[in-house]
Amino acid sequence: MPRKSDPRIGELFHHVRQAVNILEDLVAHPAATAEPPPRVEAKPPQRELTVPAIPDKLAYSMKEVIKLADVSRSMLYREISEGNLRAVKRGNRTLILAADLRDWIARWPTSR
Repeated sequence: MPRKSDPRIGELFHHVRQAVNILEDLVAHPAATAEPPPRVEAKPPQRELTVPAIPDKLAYSMKEVIKLADVSRSMLYREISEGNLRAVKRGNRTLILAADLRDWIARWPTSR
């Protein structure tokens, strides 16, 4: 027994066809006065990072970063695995260099 199709599907295809027709018309007959807006490269905002809570050290252990940045252990490891934060091995310890920690924190989105 064949299924009844939804009557809105035909209406949807009609609207899609109208949109395609408009796009084809725009491509075939561009407006003479319409200039594309200048392309601006979006750069992340550069913030001055003054974090007094981070002591002056060259590198931090994972436990120190979790405490200093107030993030969970799983979030920290996820950020490392996604390449957002660089971790280095020193013997059997995993360390985060101070410069990498500061750069990572500086890239955090600002609150609204």
